[in-house]
Amino acid sequence: MEEFSLTRSSILKEDLYCKKCGGWVYCTEMNAKSSNEKGEEVEYIGDGCLKNDKKGEFLECPDCGSHHYLLD
Repeated sequence: MEEFSLTRSSILKEDLYCKKCGGWVYCTEMNAKSSNEKGEEVEYIGDGCLKNDKKGEFLECPDCGSHHYLLD
């Protein structure tokens, strides 16, 4: 298993393919939306997609198990 880092904003804007094997990890159609305290609609990574460990939040490649950690 390899580890990579990327920003949350990049995941919300572009589909994520594994940086090791090229397999599909996450797509923008999986984004969820809600309203913030100002009433503005905001997007976030869909429920159940993120995993956590001692290093932080990550998306896991279903093909090779590589972790793609969020920097923000």
